[in-house]
Amino acid sequence: MRRALGLALLMLMMTITPMPASAQGTGNSIIINEILVSANNANYGGTDWNGDGSMGNYNDQYVELYNPTTEPIDIGGWYLDDIADGGSPACSIKWNTILQPGEYITFFRAWTQIEFDYWDGDTIRILDGNMNEIDSVNYPGEDSDWDIPYGYDASGNWAKLVDGSPTPGGANDQQWVGVANVVQGNCYPPQDHIHRGEYILEGRVVTMESYDSIIDDGRILVVDGMIEAVWSASDPAPAAAEGVVSIPTSGTIYPGFIDPHNHAKYNIIPLWDHGTNGWDNRYQWQAEDSYRDAKDVGCSLTDPTAQRFAELRAIAGGNTALQGSSTSYTDTFETMLARNIELYNFGRDYIHTKVSELASDYQGNHIKDGNASGELDAWFLHLAEGVDESSRAEFDILVQNDLLVGELVVIHGTGLTEAEFDALGNVGGSLAWSPTSNLILYGETTDIATAKAEGVNIMIGPDWSPSGSKSSMHELKTADWWDENILGDIFTDYELVQTITTNIVDAIGWAEHTGRIKAGLAADLVVLDTFHADPYRNVVEAIDPDVRLVVVGGLAVFGDVDVMQAMDDEIQIIQGEGFTKATDITYDGVPEATLTVDELMTFLENCNQGAQVPLEYLFTLGDERYFDVLNRSQTFQNGRTIDLWSDYYDIELDENGHRVGGTVGGADPITTTIDPNNGGN
Repeated sequence: MRRALGLALLMLMMTITPMPASAQGTGNSIIINEILVSANNANYGGTDWNGDGSMGNYNDQYVELYNPTTEPIDIGGWYLDDIADGGSPACSIKWNTILQPGEYITFFRAWTQIEFDYWDGDTIRILDGNMNEIDSVNYPGEDSDWDIPYGYDASGNWAKLVDGSPTPGGANDQQWVGVANVVQGNCYPPQDHIHRGEYILEGRVVTMESYDSIIDDGRILVVDGMIEAVWSASDPAPAAAEGVVSIPTSGTIYPGFIDPHNHAKYNIIPLWDHGTNGWDNRYQWQAEDSYRDAKDVGCSLTDPTAQRFAELRAIAGGNTALQGSSTSYTDTFETMLARNIELYNFGRDYIHTKVSELASDYQGNHIKDGNASGELDAWFLHLAEGVDESSRAEFDILVQNDLLVGELVVIHGTGLTEAEFDALGNVGGSLAWSPTSNLILYGETTDIATAKAEGVNIMIGPDWSPSGSKSSMHELKTADWWDENILGDIFTDYELVQTITTNIVDAIGWAEHTGRIKAGLAADLVVLDTFHADPYRNVVEAIDPDVRLVVVGGLAVFGDVDVMQAMDDEIQIIQGEGFTKATDITYDGVPEATLTVDELMTFLENCNQGAQVPLEYLFTLGDERYFDVLNRSQTFQNGRTIDLWSDYYDIELDENGHRVGGTVGGADPITTTIDPNNGGN
């Protein structure tokens, strides 16, 4: 279990004490004006206080804030929390949430995920961006009544308002304003930097700040999920590193890899063995009966278990973030394993995605407004996925409707030509290239050489499992083969690594938060075995056994058994083909996150029983079906001889599952153990 999340149920019995009117605030800051602990449900005449269609405690518990001052107060980046050092995790209030003088704002549990404890009582708090307490209120255990709030009464005392009903969004002594008039706030549970503690990682450090920004014997100090310092062992260590436990990785440390193109909930489906000579565009194969059959693995794609497997599959390949996550049951995975690009990250949630066809009358006003205001970070748009004129013409719609913006990330762009890439490059747009998927479905891929020549920012993403690779690291193999054998080696290895790291963060507004190794950024890191003198070629050729460690927001989420044992006190073992890895996918307090890896796989195997299509295999090495389908595919080969197995995966492993000739296999196992209360999970 992830004890670092601080979800231990530490509840204390509280008693109400009368508060004078002055306790309502000094007039210079925000106060908590009202809370509802016991929200009645539909079976007993409850009220849908937040208007989301559901009634009861899971959605309608709320805390109402009030601005008693004469000035607007920006509470964006502040926190709501319950009892200190216990209860639910604090949530972060959405940026640019401004409370006007005399205004109320209500935060419902549907957003905050903060549970008000009926049995033991609780303390509800609001804290500023530095975690300084601004105001707090409390209530005793087993005291709250159905739809009876706590708040300030007419005398200015904090009390249970037994003579009144809830009034979210308005004064406590007035009639309820109605759900349509309630100003509701967004407050996001922690998912950016949930690690608490400190440790040092040792190894060759590739910062990705520039081509030659490499520290051969480097050190990275991680504190509370953030990179505190980066230095060479030959230089004096910073004072903050004194006494901190150090982990000798024996590998090369990179920024975590980022996946800019996926459809994660489908990633329990294996590679589609369609046996045809391909199609001209995506609408053709989507209409095929064989496509529908290929998705029938017997398991629900909307079940959160599918998303959890997808994230495990991603981190096993070195990804620390991925695009295209499910929009259902997000509370079951958004605080787990990899970051989900479209969900709330780093205090912002201004990233949009469109997968469906771009209709000729599509207005996209949210894109235009976001571009004009500067709030839009990225727009991931599936466009021109095909090799025919109709696919290319989708770009014309984009231009005609004034939607060609610099934040645009064109996913696929297979049918685009020099003219379109010139226009995309001129606005500073990006392209997410998925060569494996293109070749499997169409027999050809995007004219990436022209896109590069026209100044388009290029990302590489694996796409989904029915036609793509398992992670960005694996997709690099197809891209590298294409570059060397078809394009004439127009990409350097450094440029290829940029396509899964810096090119992405620079395009989606994350550059100030992650994607490089430097002080002040999130500790999203991947450690690979060192088997190549060129650290960038080391990434291009790396495969599953080479993934030494994956860290997301300071938390060790996947890696070799010895390093995971040093950083996590409750690991789960995963057996690959000739190698062994470890992870910890269980979280206290996160719905559906109690299953271990073995339990997760048993669940999926049970629902897959009797299905015509097998489940996707977690790793690429050992997935014999994957290589068999690629080698037999008329479209993937299309007159070529693409043998990814022989070129990249046919390596020798030692008795411990490490690459022969790598630095990890020649090093002693890690024996250092981080105290779980000071940096462990």
